Amino acid sequence: MLDKLHVEHWQAHLQQDFALHLSAETAMDLRLTDVTPLSAQGVYSRQPYSLEFTGPLRPVLPQATYRLKNDAMGELEIFLVPVGPSGQAMRYEAIFT
Repeated sequence: MLDKLHVEHWQAHLQQDFALHLSAETAMDLRLTDVTPLSAQGVYSRQPYSLEFTGPLRPVLPQATYRLKNDAMGELEIFLVPVGPSGQAMRYEAIFT
């Protein structure tokens, strides 16, 4: 499903929460805070873009693929990379080409 999504799909869900379940006992919400089109050289089937999510400062999630759930978008598996704190939140990035 992710290969069918474009920048516009994500922009409609800015500032929405995505639930992430680390285990049966541990869950946290990540908020979609930024959707950025990226410049592209080469042949891509869609415009590359990045997503930025913010979550609590602790725990810091390691770089990995996580299953996120949003009421409107359903469940999605997204590779997230921690990019550092911003104020009282930890920022995570996902890049799609």
